[in-house]
Amino acid sequence: MTSVENLAEIAVSGPMRRTFTYLVPVGAGALEPGQRVLVPFGRSRKLGFYLGPSQSRPAATLRHIVKPLDTVSNFSPELVRFCLWMADYYFANPADCLMAALPSVMKGNRTSHLVWREPPSWLPEAVARNARPGRKLSAAVTGKLHGSAGILKRLVDDGCVVEEWPVDAASEKHRMRGLKITELQAFQEYFTGKKFQPEYFDGDKPRAEMRAAGWSDHYIRKALAEGVIEPVFDEGPGSILDFVSSRDDVGKIVLTPEQQGVYEKLRDGLVKGFRPTLLHGVTGSGKTVVYCHLCRDVIAQGKTALMLTPEIALTGTTLAYFRGFFGDLVTVIHSAMTERERLDSWQGIRNGRFKIVVGPRSAVFAPLADPGLIIVDEEHDASYKQDDPAPRFHGRDAAIMRAKINNVPVVLGTASPSFESYHHALEGRYDLASLKERPGGATLPAIHVVDMRTDRLKGDLPFFSFTLKKRVEERLENDEQVILFLNRRGHSPQLKCAACGHVPECPNCRVHLTWHKVGRKLSCHYCGYAMQGYDTCPHCGGIDIIYLGAGTQKIEEAIPRLFKGALPVRLDSDSASGRQKAHHILAEFSSAKSNLLLGTQMVTKGLDFPGVTLVGVLSADLSMDLPDFRASERSFASLLQVAGRSGRADKPGEVLVQTYYPESPLIDDVARQDYEGFYEREIQSRKALSFPPFSRLVNFVLSGTDEQLLESTAMQFRDALKDRADKGSPVAELLGPAPCPMYFLRGSYRRHMFVKTTRVVSFVRMLSEWEAAESRFGLPAKIKLIVDVDPDDMM
Repeated sequence: MTSVENLAEIAVSGPMRRTFTYLVPVGAGALEPGQRVLVPFGRSRKLGFYLGPSQSRPAATLRHIVKPLDTVSNFSPELVRFCLWMADYYFANPADCLMAALPSVMKGNRTSHLVWREPPSWLPEAVARNARPGRKLSAAVTGKLHGSAGILKRLVDDGCVVEEWPVDAASEKHRMRGLKITELQAFQEYFTGKKFQPEYFDGDKPRAEMRAAGWSDHYIRKALAEGVIEPVFDEGPGSILDFVSSRDDVGKIVLTPEQQGVYEKLRDGLVKGFRPTLLHGVTGSGKTVVYCHLCRDVIAQGKTALMLTPEIALTGTTLAYFRGFFGDLVTVIHSAMTERERLDSWQGIRNGRFKIVVGPRSAVFAPLADPGLIIVDEEHDASYKQDDPAPRFHGRDAAIMRAKINNVPVVLGTASPSFESYHHALEGRYDLASLKERPGGATLPAIHVVDMRTDRLKGDLPFFSFTLKKRVEERLENDEQVILFLNRRGHSPQLKCAACGHVPECPNCRVHLTWHKVGRKLSCHYCGYAMQGYDTCPHCGGIDIIYLGAGTQKIEEAIPRLFKGALPVRLDSDSASGRQKAHHILAEFSSAKSNLLLGTQMVTKGLDFPGVTLVGVLSADLSMDLPDFRASERSFASLLQVAGRSGRADKPGEVLVQTYYPESPLIDDVARQDYEGFYEREIQSRKALSFPPFSRLVNFVLSGTDEQLLESTAMQFRDALKDRADKGSPVAELLGPAPCPMYFLRGSYRRHMFVKTTRVVSFVRMLSEWEAAESRFGLPAKIKLIVDVDPDDMM
């Protein structure tokens, strides 16, 4: 009978959350948790992850692992534990969580190769002569190592060899300038006695020139594989952060007494292990410079640090500080990087070249060696929650758990804390530190409310008040800068035929299409459906089209008519799409080539412009009435954050908030910049309704193309879930099922059901046991189910 040690538990990506048992082939060597393996799966082969020895043998005939894809695991034991925790807590496939931690080049069946870094002195002479730094460790060399599997592991563990990965041919091709010999003696030895005797060449040679000299593609590929020649790439930028100008004066910045007190409190916690601290600092209070001082202490201890931000494209200020403090020890990880950049960054983190990682939620998987501190900046931001695809994790909460697993402190910084974090701080589960002053004598801006019911321009410019128009004109005349905020992109949110009243809708989502004047298209902001041009009504043929409402494109179009001398620039997801576009837009504004910045939520985050003395909120009402218990919290945070962009220097700042509900308590709290008052009022309704932070939510979203089948299935699923919850230990309150606010999305009808529970871990465990006993919970094949733990989007 096969021993337990020869059975492997393998996670394979896919809809099934279960793991699979395989036989470990003879000669494969000892596998490590997280190591990628190629396994037969059905009629194909799939990438899997080794989790450990399997504890039981299934009745079915077992199949062998085809081969390991890695020499050693790419995961530290702590990172494997973190990914498996994520799978358990967020009801996700373990393979999907492990896959999320890898660069895209490693998510297929491609394998790596080993390259010599610092050959050890104990190598046999036959191996040492070919073990030159930068040279590939070929199969011929490993064959000369007695007990090669163990020796290879020792070489990797000691840093004598490093793993390198191929990238897509297209990515390599546009950077490869030519080929060169790695070392003359090895080159000559390799071709000794072979029919093909290539001429010796000096320097770099283009592939075409080598072909002209008699080299075939076969010999080029073979010589590359054996490491006797190597590609030569264009240098390109020296760093993926070269587009960010570092602040060279950061070393001269002296902490204020308040900042120094907070820094010392946090510094003392660096050696005390895991403990969350909420850093509640007003906008412009200097949280970033405190982060830098903390990270400097972490590096001095020989450890590394992780800095999470909501959106990497808008963290120029943060990166400028970090580059000023730490230079090339800083790197980033984010989805807009090329495959080559992401791989280089990932490898640099893994081998210890980079000590500090800055990035959005996906950076929580960074393979940092010996982390000593994790920071989550703007911890309240909804961007930290991943809604799709799985794993549907929250970056802030995941960062806290990773800090706990690594036993290191975690700092959550914000000017408008999430209710969950602030509640935990008041209850003593988190420490609380405060920064209530802006350094350098700068003061918080004065916020004034403008009643749009009585103070607005007539005609086709009703989105501006007389007051805001006058204030903008005054600021521009004084060579000061202005930010205008409207949380709606596009030109017009709705078009209507003046003749028959027809309004174009998305055929996939049944929502009004948004008109984008740039590109002349109607677009759905939910599924991406687009319709080019719309000059005539498809129903009646009418040509009189009414453009209702206003988005950022329409405001941008009106600015030259409203403000003489305005040099506007727009920042939203349309204008900032593509690599580094957001940075270039912000650099243009920062250098005063533009004096008016217009944008959506993107202008509320991480921006520091001393020249800005006025912020105008064109409509504070857009997000207040959404069917979401967090709507008021998000509206308050958004308004407070954008207001904080004004008055960063010695000039006083002003904020005008245009609203049709000036008597709203929320608007009053924003005007007084009173977070504590807002929290105390809103938390009472949360407590009365037992919403977070007094419970945890799990959202079940069922969807299908047959609405009648969906409706009956949703009710059956609810009854089965209630029955299991009543019989089990987790206490749960079920709400629904009901149509989602977006009841028809991407061609499917949708129903959702919420569960409130104070024992979410037990509840999710019950779900896992149910799924293991009944595949897909017994749902019909035509019905899709999404389980979202701690949901942030109720739509």
